[in-house]
Amino acid sequence: MILKYVLAWFGMMMLAILNGTVRDFVYKPYVGDLAAHQISTVILLLLFAGYIWWLTTKWPLTSAGQAWTVGIIWFLMTEAFEFGLGLRRGMTWEEMLYTYNLLEGQLWIFIPVWVLVGPYLCFRIHARNSSKNTSTKTSASA
Repeated sequence: MILKYVLAWFGMMMLAILNGTVRDFVYKPYVGDLAAHQISTVILLLLFAGYIWWLTTKWPLTSAGQAWTVGIIWFLMTEAFEFGLGLRRGMTWEEMLYTYNLLEGQLWIFIPVWVLVGPYLCFRIHARNSSKNTSTKTSASA
């Protein structure tokens, strides 16, 4: 099961690349760099939320531990990708860490945080909905 989720991480990267492409070519020229990054971060959070929900519906996580394992793996893969790509592009650590600075209006920090906690939150919501459906069916048949 975990391997499916590791491979599914590449789907999130495709969504991120598509989102960044739309940002750079569609609205960034009109709103500027900071606003474009803020808008695209919110859009990416929503895309990731839908994707994680879809994945956890398609491949239900069986425990909180499994959900946290997926989140930690995705977080580490995301950070390795981000910093690896930044270093490959010749960015300094200061430049790369700037995108995590909330005091400067940067919102990127919410992406790795969501990637970390998203599987667990979706697991909990699915579990709650499942228990509600079970208790509703039980009380209806009583």
